[in-house]
Amino acid sequence: MTAEVAIMNVYGVAMAADSAITLGHGKTYNTADKLFALSKYFPVGIMIYSRSDIMGIGWETIIKNYRNELRDKSFDTLSGYAEDFINFLSKFPYFSANQIKDYFKSVCIYVFERILDWFLDDLRKFYGDKGQITKRQIDDVFTKSLKEIKDKMKNINDEKQLKVDEDYIDSQMETINELLKMMFEDYPISKKNSQEIVNIIKLNFHKCCWMNRYTGIVICGYGERELFPVTHTFKVSGKLGKGLIYFEEDVVRIDPDDVTSNIGTYAQSEVVHTFVKGIDPDFAYSIDEKMSYTLSTIAERLPEKYKSKMPKIIELFQEYLSDTIQLNYIQPVLDIVDTLEKNDLTSMSESMINLTALKRHVTTDSETVGGPVDVAYISKGDGFIWIKKKTNYDPAINIELKQNYFNKRQI
Repeated sequence: MTAEVAIMNVYGVAMAADSAITLGHGKTYNTADKLFALSKYFPVGIMIYSRSDIMGIGWETIIKNYRNELRDKSFDTLSGYAEDFINFLSKFPYFSANQIKDYFKSVCIYVFERILDWFLDDLRKFYGDKGQITKRQIDDVFTKSLKEIKDKMKNINDEKQLKVDEDYIDSQMETINELLKMMFEDYPISKKNSQEIVNIIKLNFHKCCWMNRYTGIVICGYGERELFPVTHTFKVSGKLGKGLIYFEEDVVRIDPDDVTSNIGTYAQSEVVHTFVKGIDPDFAYSIDEKMSYTLSTIAERLPEKYKSKMPKIIELFQEYLSDTIQLNYIQPVLDIVDTLEKNDLTSMSESMINLTALKRHVTTDSETVGGPVDVAYISKGDGFIWIKKKTNYDPAINIELKQNYFNKRQI
């Protein structure tokens, strides 16, 4: 895992990322690069979190290939860089047919696990204490479960992404049937329900409901026509046929007349949230959940004319809690961030990562945040500047690396 922050005000944006990476066998190393300049010539940076690769290819390799292709090209807005990066990924020629198929199989298995869990829950709900049940009853519940899943997915808005290649999904029926047999073992699935499952797979790629692996992307900086910094965040899942599966998350723009500062936190962000909001997010959720449950329980014992008022009381409590956090904790921090210049802004971003690492170190949580903290500062005038950058080599005996950086043939 990782911890990353991007702190913006009208002067610029400070980006910071830790170096911890946990491999498949559970071993953690503090050597990963997660923060990069997206352009050699213009004020744009990029951070990655959650996964260090996409379909077996390291993000560092992909980002540097993109940077080489971008060369000295620029865009009027930061969103232009984000869209160009997404298009680059969708056309990246080094994703093999086997890698694309492995990605598809991984998502299918994850979807089938969710379907199986839903189906078993429905079986327990309808027949849990009724002893022996017939195959017809089991089939009816399975059909009902698939319909509920499909209807629920349909009500979710499509995520912003390149067009889903449904033809590719249709071409993988043999793979789908093999996976269904593996997941559902001896349970025979009718042709009609098999088609419903295929429809659910397609909906899942459109809606991005059940995606078992993705990489978070954070792009910060300025377009040519933007005077104040912008942060564009999204998640990339993988390549499906001819299309890229990614989900849109958020765009934050600094504007002196509206949003004058912002603290963006990514991946393991609970410690930063506690610092900014004055309360641990899990603790805040527990308070809200317990209070709602308590008030609802009380409402059951009240006369009918008072029961209808309880939802409004719960809503008022939630609004009061939110307003108190915003007024007494978040806004005072943001008021200070408004005025911070480069040194203080970068120090704050680094401290937030170190604070997260310290919390992981002194508690029973896994130490999945740690190592050297890479820090960069981006401003309209000076562009992308490294404040702190770990190196795996001695710069004194690798002078040619610096000389080659602006060579258009190098990445």
